[in-house]
Amino acid sequence: MTHKTNFKENGIEMPLSQPEVRFSLDELDGLSEFLRSKGCTLLIKGYAGTGKTTLAAELLRHFGKNGKTAYVSSRVSEAKIQTQLPLFSEINREGDFADVRLGNASTIIEQVLNYLTQKGSAISLIVLDTWDGLAKEMDERERLKAEKTLIALADKSDSRIVFVSEEPGKTTMDYLVDGIVELVRSEEYGRIFREMEIQKLRGTSVRQHKYLYTLAGGRFSHIPPYAEPDLSKARKFEPMQDLDASRRYSFGSKTLDSIFGGIKKGSTFTLQYTKDVRYSAIRMVHVPPIINFLSMGRSALLIPLLGVSVEEITSLIRPFVSEEAFRERFRIATTETKQGEVVHPPLFAIGHGPVSEEHAKVTRVVEELKSKSVDRNVLVVDCLSFLENLFASNMEGLLETLADRVTKSQRFGDSSLLLLQSDSGISSRILSMSESYASMFVRDNAVILFGGKPNTEAYAVYHGENPLLPDFVQIV
Repeated sequence: MTHKTNFKENGIEMPLSQPEVRFSLDELDGLSEFLRSKGCTLLIKGYAGTGKTTLAAELLRHFGKNGKTAYVSSRVSEAKIQTQLPLFSEINREGDFADVRLGNASTIIEQVLNYLTQKGSAISLIVLDTWDGLAKEMDERERLKAEKTLIALADKSDSRIVFVSEEPGKTTMDYLVDGIVELVRSEEYGRIFREMEIQKLRGTSVRQHKYLYTLAGGRFSHIPPYAEPDLSKARKFEPMQDLDASRRYSFGSKTLDSIFGGIKKGSTFTLQYTKDVRYSAIRMVHVPPIINFLSMGRSALLIPLLGVSVEEITSLIRPFVSEEAFRERFRIATTETKQGEVVHPPLFAIGHGPVSEEHAKVTRVVEELKSKSVDRNVLVVDCLSFLENLFASNMEGLLETLADRVTKSQRFGDSSLLLLQSDSGISSRILSMSESYASMFVRDNAVILFGGKPNTEAYAVYHGENPLLPDFVQIV
């Protein structure tokens, strides 16, 4: 799937290309184990437009790899569903589509029985979409009898039957089937989110009952929990040139550039994050631009997140830039020194004096770094939890110094990247002085990123082949 952004590189509009999304049934907690059991029944329920048929198509595709499957439709024709959902054209059905729109409960039972007793290769999976379309035409007693019959047919077979339903409330089917998955579409932060809830899977252990999912590319793909990266696989990446006729710096990541359009020169970009976001996820936003700046012959200064050690920062930067860049054009603020103690590059000590004095010290370091930069441009990364902790007794003074730094960045073409915890007491003030900002939070154990200015869609973020760089999938 491709999504267009509003920025250009060298005068050419750049597309936001998403990685190919593939649903992996084996990775979905509990459901893969549950569906390995022959004779089981599963109910997929949710309102119209939540992706029920797309999920059912993924199951057909999965089971169709090693056997035959059947799709029984009470709502659309085969030609129409192939138009609406191209995935169906990829599924080798070999005549396993049954159109029962003009039928009744007896028609469906007869069709299922025919599939289960036909000669030749066994049917591994049957999808009834949608069951409630016909069930609503029956009285309660007739419906219950039909449902019990279908369940009994599945129990005695080597197949699995999946019922698709648009009835959100509890029905008799909920109590009869072996498993229930409900799909929900909701809105949060002004963005659309899709959530799958595994309500029950008889005989199967389920560690996580809710997952975000996306329908990107016309495929159903759940968003797995965020996983810590294996940094032993990290490697150098090629420096990325400036964007948009050299008016924007690159994040050092095609993913971030395509979402946010790079970092505008002389601007302030703020990432606000909730306290449950792990540092390894946050650093995917600020470490690549630092490395990219240094690799381009520029300079960078980092005031780190509270609690992150100098050793950890060093291990993330030093192996991926030249020794000259690390020693001469990179600085890390630290309080891990005694007052008056001499520190050596790339460290510099702050936090032992009033806000104004410490601000002047940072300004001097920035000026030193500008003199060593190939074009006098410097990236300043301020992790504000560090500064808020140091200057908790003088927050107004801290805000004044930050405003002064932002003003100087605008004047001299430097860029500032601010990292801000979303529940910070100065959050609104910081965002008001930021030209661009984004938000990062955790939902269903997945890390979500979206832009507030510019306004972007929501993306699930994870580590790519190179653990230093982010990859993503858009939640659609």
